[in-house]
Amino acid sequence: MGSLADDGRWTVRLAVGLLAGAAGLYGLHKLVTLKRQQQRAGGDRPSEKNLVHRVTGLKVPGDEQGIAEEHCGSNYNTGTAAIQKGSSPPPSERQQMLVSSQNSRPTRFLCAKSPDVLERQHLQAVLGLLKESSDASTREQALVTLGNSAAFSANQDLLRNLDGLSIIANCLFDEVISVRVKALNVLNNLSMNIANQKELKIWIPQILEILRTTTLNSELQVASLRVLTNFSITNNYHYMMTNYIPHFLKLLVEGTEKIKVQILKVLINLSANPDICHDLLSAQSGMQDLSKQHTRIGTISACLHIHGAKS
Repeated sequence: MGSLADDGRWTVRLAVGLLAGAAGLYGLHKLVTLKRQQQRAGGDRPSEKNLVHRVTGLKVPGDEQGIAEEHCGSNYNTGTAAIQKGSSPPPSERQQMLVSSQNSRPTRFLCAKSPDVLERQHLQAVLGLLKESSDASTREQALVTLGNSAAFSANQDLLRNLDGLSIIANCLFDEVISVRVKALNVLNNLSMNIANQKELKIWIPQILEILRTTTLNSELQVASLRVLTNFSITNNYHYMMTNYIPHFLKLLVEGTEKIKVQILKVLINLSANPDICHDLLSAQSGMQDLSKQHTRIGTISACLHIHGAKS
C-alpha cells in the first residue's frame, strides 16, 4: 500500500511540473508576440531614402545605416507588396524600360518593383543623384529609374515641375555613351507629353547633331530617332528638322533595318505638313537614286507626291 501511495504522489508532482512548464512557455510566447507587434506599430519603418534604394538599387547619401539594415532579416511593407530584407532583386529585374516606337507608342517593360512607389521626394532624390554623381553606373541606374517612372503620365508632369527635364537633357553631353543612350530613352518617354515637348524643344538641335555625328547604326542613333519621331508627330517642330532631311535620306540608304524604319516614320510625319513638302520635294532627285537601292523608298515617295499635289 505504501508503494502505491508513493507512486500516486509522484504522478501528481509530475503533472504539476508539466503544467508549470507549459504555462512558462506560453508566457514567453506572448511576450515575444507583443514585442513584435510593438515593433511593427512603432518607429520600425524604413526611411524614405532607404525606400529609394530598395526600389532603384541606388545608394542614397546620408542613409547608409538604413541601407545596411536592409540586409539584417525582417520584413516591411512598401505600400504595394511585402519585400523581404536581404532579398534585393537581381539587376535583370530592374532592367531599363524598353522603349520602342514601332507602333508610334512606347512599349513599356516596368521594373520588378513598380516605379509608382516613387513619390515627389523620391524623384527629387534620384534627380539629385543623377546631377551630382561622378559614377557613370550610378547615373545610368538613375536614368533607368527615371525612365521607368516616366511611363506614368502623372510622373511626366511631376518631373517637369521638379525641373527634372533639364537635368536629364544635360546628360546628352555626358562623355559616357551608354549614359547618353539612357538619357535619350528617358526623353523618349517624356516627349510623349505635349507640355514636356514645349520645354524639351530647345534640345532638338542637340539630338539632331547626335544623330548626324554619331557612329552609323549605333544605339545612340536609334535612340535619337525615337525621340525625333515623337517630336515629328505634330507640325510644331518640323521647321527645326528641315535642314537635316538630306541626312535622313542618307541614313535611309546606309542604315540598318531598325534605322530605316525610324527614318521612314520621321519622313512620313514631315510629309503630312504642307509647309514642309517643298523641302521634301526638292530632294526628289536624290530620292530617285535612292529608290533603286531600297524598295521602301517608293512608299515615302508616294506620300510626298500626294501631299505635294495637295499643297
